[in-house]
Amino acid sequence: MKSAGLSDPTLEANLRAEVNTALQRLVNWQNPDGGWGWWPSVNQNSDVQTSAYVVLGLIEAQEAGYTINQEVLDLGVSYLQRQVKYVRSLESSWLLNRQAFVLYVMARAENPMISAAVQLFDQRQNMAIYARAFLARTFDLIDEADPRIQTLLSDFASLGITSATGTHWEEETRDRYNWNTDTRTTAIVLSALSEIDPTNPLNANAVRWLMSHRTNGHWRGTQETAWTLMALTNWMEASGELGANYQYAVALNGERLGGGAVNESTLRRTHRMQVDILDMLKDEANRLAIARDDGPGNLYYTTHMELSLPVDQVSALDQGIILSRSYYLYDSSETDLSEAEPTTAAEIGDLLLVRLTLVAPNSLHYVMVEDPLPAGLEAVDPSLEIGPENLEVPRSYGWKDIFRRGWGWWRFEHTQFRDEKVVLSASYLPAGTYIYTYLVRASTAGTFSVIPPTAQEFYFPEVYGRGEGETFIVRP
Repeated sequence: MKSAGLSDPTLEANLRAEVNTALQRLVNWQNPDGGWGWWPSVNQNSDVQTSAYVVLGLIEAQEAGYTINQEVLDLGVSYLQRQVKYVRSLESSWLLNRQAFVLYVMARAENPMISAAVQLFDQRQNMAIYARAFLARTFDLIDEADPRIQTLLSDFASLGITSATGTHWEEETRDRYNWNTDTRTTAIVLSALSEIDPTNPLNANAVRWLMSHRTNGHWRGTQETAWTLMALTNWMEASGELGANYQYAVALNGERLGGGAVNESTLRRTHRMQVDILDMLKDEANRLAIARDDGPGNLYYTTHMELSLPVDQVSALDQGIILSRSYYLYDSSETDLSEAEPTTAAEIGDLLLVRLTLVAPNSLHYVMVEDPLPAGLEAVDPSLEIGPENLEVPRSYGWKDIFRRGWGWWRFEHTQFRDEKVVLSASYLPAGTYIYTYLVRASTAGTFSVIPPTAQEFYFPEVYGRGEGETFIVRP
């Protein structure tokens, strides 16, 4: 907005409040060693990737004019500096990739580690494409005339995959430890090219590919979305696209749906056009036509169909994770529920044991499980001292009562008991079967639809599992 000469006082005020709140949280969550862990807890060890991402965020905020705690930033930079290893000791490609990101952040912090960057350049063939993009930006920050930059740009040209939808880059292996996907790689390469070589013809094609691979206006996962937004921002500034000036129109089956003019004053507006599915053709193809006239700037659009099913018709889905949920009437004196039958009904005041079973055929990274609660049930949060101690489900490793108490629950490092759902998070789940149990209380009479539980890898949401939808009755 600043580059386009635009201003929105309300948006800027809201943004400032949000950023300042986030900055204060990062100050409070910093570990004594200067790094950050996954959660704000004294028991959370600092994580190199997370810490580098936080330091980069602090630098971006500082460059955008926000006031940051310089001591916090300095401690974070010192932590990262201590994490840079001799290249010979980095035996895996994901460690080389992570070091490339750390070195980029160090260069952004005006504390470049030139020798480490040169050593890493010699190992570039063992690195992911996105890591080479970070390395190219690192050399560009150190010395724009460094000949190594052109070598890395040549790699991007030779490794780019061009199709009808644009140009993108694909990694030989997926770097799960560093949250990477091919979409994220494409965005990071686009950012590097926009900064280093803004006239490169690969740029516009990469933008086309990214814009054509959105889902409901965003990309898969927060990492894909965040890096894509940063890449598109860099591209808009480098290409002059903020000076757009053209007209467009949209029609479906020969009937005009809408259109308009795009210029500097309307550039930020999103136009949503919707057609009821009952108004679409059933026995022949529906034809969507989009037209625009000549003029600077690009027209971006996405189309999708949304269908909803009644909850009780939603079946389980396995896309790399198998998930199921059952409810049992809770009796603290029972230690063996292996013969118990699940229930779909209870009376007001009853306690129920919720049993989530997750099967991971392969190892999973950064897993998030969400179990929506029916409106008539409330989760019992054992961390709140508002009831008898025996409301907490005892945790043990014994085999006799494994059905009731769960197996592998300790892998879930962070649990949130919300009004509408229970959320579990785990940074790593080895292949196997996991059982997590918690208590709920029947509080409101009625017949309630229960949304299925879901599980996914947070940074790779295509690895996904869903339980069945059902109906639950709470009797007066």
